[in-house]
Amino acid sequence: MKKDDEPRPRAYSIRPVSPADTPSLVALSGSSGLFQTEELGAIQEMLDDYHATKVGGGHQILTCDEGGMLLGVAYFCPREFTDKVWELLMIAVDAARHRQGIGSRMLQAVEDAVREMNGRLLLIETSDKSSFERTRQFYRKHGYSEVAHIPDYFSDGDGKASFIKRM
Repeated sequence: MKKDDEPRPRAYSIRPVSPADTPSLVALSGSSGLFQTEELGAIQEMLDDYHATKVGGGHQILTCDEGGMLLGVAYFCPREFTDKVWELLMIAVDAARHRQGIGSRMLQAVEDAVREMNGRLLLIETSDKSSFERTRQFYRKHGYSEVAHIPDYFSDGDGKASFIKRM
């Protein structure tokens, strides 16, 4: 293969979201494999609330943009009543783009932002269902320690696994 024929690295940018991104981010959330169709209304409300009341209050949402196509989203904020603890509320990547490093880049961007704001810890909470094992493995791979488990937290049979990483 000649050098000119080699695939070029994709030009991703990670940037803050805008209100115009909302429809694409709701669709991306649906295509991520993490959310059920009936949960997408809550994602829409979360994004609308973010743009209406949370911007500037420490809450941040980043997206991975490849030439106008949104591939990933991450929402994080300071945890109230704590000393410099931040929480990742959501991270999702379009399922067609899983295992291409997008989630890792998104998580790294979140960690970098938390460090810039002198964050001490980053907390992540997720489902303990077997269908979320790959998600939990992703956090472990990135140096997060599973520190708590609450059975039946989200609903009967769907507990919460909590992960933390010192920044």
